[in-house]
Amino acid sequence: MATCSVCGKEFTAATASFGSSTPVCTDCSTKRRVQGTSNGGLSRYTDAYRVARTVTGFGSTVKAVAVIIGVLIGFTALLAGSQSLLYTVGGAILGISVAVPIYILGVLVSAQGQILKATLDTAVNSSQFLTKDEMQQIMSLD
Repeated sequence: MATCSVCGKEFTAATASFGSSTPVCTDCSTKRRVQGTSNGGLSRYTDAYRVARTVTGFGSTVKAVAVIIGVLIGFTALLAGSQSLLYTVGGAILGISVAVPIYILGVLVSAQGQILKATLDTAVNSSQFLTKDEMQQIMSLD
């Protein structure tokens, strides 16, 4: 028989937790492991979701900037087009050729953020150390 160093309860060696150097009963060992992991897991996952949302937001910003640049170039060409049809067509082609690659870059950055979110969803959902409430809190589903 051993005495738990956390709660003082006596327990047999068969129910002892051998993960620590001091004697700890199985109940206290489980509580300590779950609480310690949850607190660290909450901040870890919360920070990771912030990064994923930031990456996705940055991609959306890049897409918006691409559309604005394309429209500005097209509008400038339309104003200059009063002199010649060549300016209008050339400006439209230039606006599209500048905006499309930047927009595609924004799509790729947003997709990377979404992939990170999906990976985090899988990790949080399969964690045995988090309660359902903690999972909802982390994934912002509450």
